Amino acid sequence: MSYKSISGFSLLELMITLAIVAIVLSIGVPAYNSYITTAEQSQLVSNMKTMQVFQEDYFMRNGEYADNLADIAAIEAAIGWEPSSDDGITYSIANGDGSKYEVTAVSPTGLTICMEYPANKIC
Repeated sequence: MSYKSISGFSLLELMITLAIVAIVLSIGVPAYNSYITTAEQSQLVSNMKTMQVFQEDYFMRNGEYADNLADIAAIEAAIGWEPSSDDGITYSIANGDGSKYEVTAVSPTGLTICMEYPANKIC
């Protein structure tokens, strides 16, 4: 009676491989999520900076900043700004007294950024 040698992976080898994969994922997934959040935040701030340019133009023509604009349609009608893409981000301009205003941006994932202009301060 002859026995053939069986080749393959042992249970220990598979468990070690799974442990290594789990360690790599436990490091990689949070780093990836942080990268995504940073990219999203950069997009919001970039759009808000572009909006600031339109607000400065509005200020030069009218002597005050536009405020109490609740959505993109109102912002576009008042100052002519519109986002570069329709990505579900909501913007509003509020709390202005003619010499300053706050821009709030909320992403579809819930990330919210509020900036006070022209001081460039976080609300």
